[in-house]
Amino acid sequence: MNKPFKIMKKLTFFFAIIALLSSCKAYQMSTISSLDAKLDSTGVFKIENDSLSLSYNFTGENEPLNIEVFNKLNEPLYVNWAKSAMISSDKAYSYASDEIRIQGSTSSISTQYSRRGDVFTDGSISATAKLSQYETFIPPHSKINRTIYILKNLETDKLLKADFQKVYLNYDDGSGLAPGKRASFSADHSPLKFKSYLTMYTMKDNQPMVFSRQQEFFISGIVKTAVSPSSLYEFKHNRGDVIVNAKTTGYAKTIAVIGLVGAVGALTAAETTLNEKNQPK
Repeated sequence: MNKPFKIMKKLTFFFAIIALLSSCKAYQMSTISSLDAKLDSTGVFKIENDSLSLSYNFTGENEPLNIEVFNKLNEPLYVNWAKSAMISSDKAYSYASDEIRIQGSTSSISTQYSRRGDVFTDGSISATAKLSQYETFIPPHSKINRTIYILKNLETDKLLKADFQKVYLNYDDGSGLAPGKRASFSADHSPLKFKSYLTMYTMKDNQPMVFSRQQEFFISGIVKTAVSPSSLYEFKHNRGDVIVNAKTTGYAKTIAVIGLVGAVGALTAAETTLNEKNQPK
């Protein structure tokens, strides 16, 4: 085997190792509880009366709040997003927004390289951009869905190391245990409490009949681990009452930088070797 081929083979292996190590992530799963909403078996919070049915869940990327409103009436129902908001620490965050949200579908190929659940994805998106509306019309006996990205803007109380205890989490495939840390909180001592305030109305004699609904939520538990929640039995079902955050660890960032420097050095060495080989003797 010639020397340049050996170098390229080592480089390929080197880049594969760097890609795996630089994917190291720290996961935080925050469980949400409510003081006044019922929780179903899938982790969706539900509030119902004779007029409507409200559903809240937190499933998805980038900390979404997913709201579903079902109109039980025989007349139209309207949701005024400009007069609806999330409230936390006496601050109101409007549900109306001029930001453009992308809606569409993706096609991708994912490969899992380790039992921790590290996944590399390559794909494309086909989508359209839509401006959010300030008001939504709901026909009789129908529903609407709205996803709002405000949670990431809320101020969370600082967590102390003493709040957490070491735990071991079961892998979904039953192959063993994954180390982690867990903390539990009451409503009074939660690091994050917030309310969802919705303003709605119906029309009678061409006049709006306005009413509102408010629900309270708080973080009741936090689990931290280096294993993807999709690989853990406790979190595999992607429940609606769990917010998942994933961050690349400092170690992974350091490895990526070292890998880049090492790769540049290796490529320089390879180029030097090839140049020496091609020199006339």
